[in-house]
Amino acid sequence: MSTEHHERLRRLLFLVPWVSRHPGRPVDEVARALGVTRSELLEALEQLTLVGRPPFQPDDFVDIYVEDDRVFVELDQRLSVPPRLTAAEGVALAAAARVLGPLSSEALKSALQKLERVLPAQAVARFRELGHRLDAASDGPSGLGTLSWAVSERREVRFDYFAQGRGLTERRQVQPAELFTHHGQWYLAGHDVARGADRLFRVDRMGPLEVSDVHLPPREVPVRAHVPGPEASAEPVTVAFVKARAAWVRERFPEARARDDGAVG
Repeated sequence: MSTEHHERLRRLLFLVPWVSRHPGRPVDEVARALGVTRSELLEALEQLTLVGRPPFQPDDFVDIYVEDDRVFVELDQRLSVPPRLTAAEGVALAAAARVLGPLSSEALKSALQKLERVLPAQAVARFRELGHRLDAASDGPSGLGTLSWAVSERREVRFDYFAQGRGLTERRQVQPAELFTHHGQWYLAGHDVARGADRLFRVDRMGPLEVSDVHLPPREVPVRAHVPGPEASAEPVTVAFVKARAAWVRERFPEARARDDGAVG
C-alpha cells in the first residue's frame, strides 16, 4: 500500500468514530481535527458514502453527510453491537477448534467452552456429530504437545515403540517430520535413524519421550502412502446444489451445469 493510500485509509478510519462521538460539528472543525484541508475532508466524506455491501448501495452501513455545514454520521444498527454467530458458523468454528484440542492453549479451550455454552441445543448436537466425523475428539494420547514441539523445532526424538505385528517393544531414534491425525489415530511421520528409512508411528504405542537438544536440517515431509486405510479414489465426483443455491453457485463456479430440476452440479 502506498503512503498516500495508507494516509487516506487512516483518515477514513479516524473520521467515522470521531464524528459519531462529536455529531454536528462544523466542517472546518472536523478538518482541523483530522489535520486536513476542507476540500480533503469533503472528498473523504464522499468516499464514505460508498461503504456498503454487494451490490454496494450507499448508506448500507454508514450514512455520513453534511447539513448546514455540519457533519453527521449514522451507523447501521448492526454495527452497534458485535454480530452473533449463526448456529452453522458456531458449529464450524467449534469443530475447527476441537481439532486442535490436544495441542491447544488454555485460552483456546476457554473460548471453546464459552462458545459451546451459547450454541443452541440443536447446534450442540450437530457440533458433536461433526466432531465425531472430523476425528475432533479432545482426548488424545500423551506426548502430543512434546512431539508437536519437536516437529516444529526439528529436534530428534527417542522413544520405546510397541510393534504390534511382532509383539515387541523396541527403542527408536527418529527425526520427526509431521504429526497428524487419520481415522481417529494420531501418527508421527519421520526418519527412523537405525533403519535408514521413513517410517510411520502411532503415538498411542510410544513409550516415554526423550527430545534431543540438536537441531536437525530441514527435510521433505515423508509421503503418507503407507497410512492405513482405503485407497483414495481417482474417479471424478459431481456435487449437486439445490435450486435455491443455483445463482450463488453459478456466480462462483461458472463451469457448473444447470440440471432439468433447476439445480446445478
